[in-house]
Amino acid sequence: MKRPREIVESSLLVALAVVLFLASYVLPVVGMVFAFLCPAPLVVLGLRHNLARALLGLAVATILVSLFVGISGAFFFVLSFGVLGVGLGFLSKRYRNSVEIILYGVLISLGGKLLLMIVLAKLTGVNPFDVRPEEMMSIIDKVASIYNNVGMSEEALNTARAQMVATLDVIPKIFPALLIMASAVDCFLSYGVSRLVLRRLGSNELPPIRPFGRWSFPKSIFWVFLLSGVLIFMGFRGSFPELFLRIGLNLRLLSSGLLMLQGLSVFWFYMSYKKVKKVIRLVLLGIVVLFPLLTQIILILGIIDMWIDLRAKIGR
Repeated sequence: MKRPREIVESSLLVALAVVLFLASYVLPVVGMVFAFLCPAPLVVLGLRHNLARALLGLAVATILVSLFVGISGAFFFVLSFGVLGVGLGFLSKRYRNSVEIILYGVLISLGGKLLLMIVLAKLTGVNPFDVRPEEMMSIIDKVASIYNNVGMSEEALNTARAQMVATLDVIPKIFPALLIMASAVDCFLSYGVSRLVLRRLGSNELPPIRPFGRWSFPKSIFWVFLLSGVLIFMGFRGSFPELFLRIGLNLRLLSSGLLMLQGLSVFWFYMSYKKVKKVIRLVLLGIVVLFPLLTQIILILGIIDMWIDLRAKIGR
């Protein structure tokens, strides 16, 4: 009696994963929400059953997706969502620490995204790591024409064009760091949504994530931040290879992101300590993230907290 129940449950989870992916694939804006929900059924499948059955369910789901959206959509499903969902389910049975599960999950998500880019590059002939200058100028011209139509002055238009050229020139250099950050966000949100779904089902099989106000990172992040500055300085000098600049920019983006997270965590802890309502805390966090000057202050706050435990002092 137990085996038919397991088969029915596995089939329902596979069908739900396919439906959620198709919804995220078809719906333009609301689809983003379904994209975060997509790995959850596969996480539950990996937790409730063994790895072999989870992989079999992933294979069946991939075949069903290919029937609806083709081979490219199936590759996108299995490498963006499927592998991550099954991987998180497997890791959750092996580890009981959410930090370890998410860390290894980020590596799985990153590997899947890299493989997906390789596959899409082979299928489409477009290399995402190599943006052509003519393509960049085409994008800039389209955006500039929109600004021109809304009545932007010639001086402001030239300034905006120069900023866009500088930004699009940097993006290919920092693409690895952006990919790692996207994998981290993807894994974290998938884990959080899966845990919420399991709790709704009356299960606590996924360990809780540490409260945001208690997040902290090792002091080595600060030394990586300093090293990135040295590499960027060397990269801008003609006597050193451009590789130094690329490595420095990627390390700077990753290390500064973690330092900002630690600073935001201290800020959140302080607001919680002062009993500020959660809605107001979220609004203030959004304001801090949107203004560059405030983000720099938060980054410095994160650095200080690495060496001086500000939260312990606030608590006292």
